[in-house]
Amino acid sequence: MSENIKIYDAHVHYLWRDSVTENCAAFAALREKGLQGMGLIIMGHHLPDPQQCFEFIPHSYHDRIGQQLFAGSSGMAVPEPGLFAGIEMFPYLDSRYITATEADLSGFREAGFRGLKLLYVPDEDELYGMVGWKKLFGRSQKDYEAVTLRMIEQAVNYGWPVIFHVDLRLHEAFVRHILQNYPEHPFIFPHFGFSRKIMARLIEQFDTCYTDFSSLLPFMQQAPEAYKNFITEYQTRVLFGSDATTDWPELVSDYIDTVKNLFDDQGILENIMQHNYLEIHQNRDLKQKG
Repeated sequence: MSENIKIYDAHVHYLWRDSVTENCAAFAALREKGLQGMGLIIMGHHLPDPQQCFEFIPHSYHDRIGQQLFAGSSGMAVPEPGLFAGIEMFPYLDSRYITATEADLSGFREAGFRGLKLLYVPDEDELYGMVGWKKLFGRSQKDYEAVTLRMIEQAVNYGWPVIFHVDLRLHEAFVRHILQNYPEHPFIFPHFGFSRKIMARLIEQFDTCYTDFSSLLPFMQQAPEAYKNFITEYQTRVLFGSDATTDWPELVSDYIDTVKNLFDDQGILENIMQHNYLEIHQNRDLKQKG
């Protein structure tokens, strides 16, 4: 029965090294495995210097990104509908390089973006190899918080879901403040917020707090029962997410196989692979239009 489940990957980065045509062809095989849609995270604005851009991207992704990605523009456009045949795209604005100068999101909305992706890393992250926002831009954490809050306010007004990359072990109070201010708006904290314990606490306290297991595949394979128990407990708040790039379809495939092997309960699989994604990305759209 699990072969018939429709799958939505909530966390895919629109990056590539090879031609778009080759990448799209590679994703066609995922359509055969059930992939129906992707939350596509796109750098709608980036810095002109590729080396500076790389300083705010985890080291593990550097060999998957060509410097030509940053050449000749200040940002990437939302791809045309139908680029990945048979796979729906929900375009998120990757806002990691946005400062107060670019923080008016109205132009991005007009350009077709429908969601906001925040990368909240104030200080150097040695594990992931990122310099941190303060060092990259030479501004204070107070400035960083102000820009983040300004973009969140706009996203809420636009009805945009928010993917919020943040280490809850370091910034739980900041996140809690935001969730308290916007209790009816969906926030997705990827990678289980770097703490299953804190993530569980927030899920239990806030009705529109979600998470995904992107980047956690090695840990899920090493400790399957621990992750299976967490996902089962919070199955209506966990989304399928891979953190793949659009030239890395084999990673999405590995996630699909691992999750299907981990669960034999059809209801759980449908929740994490389909229903939770649709609740955020389609049902809310219908409610907004209504």
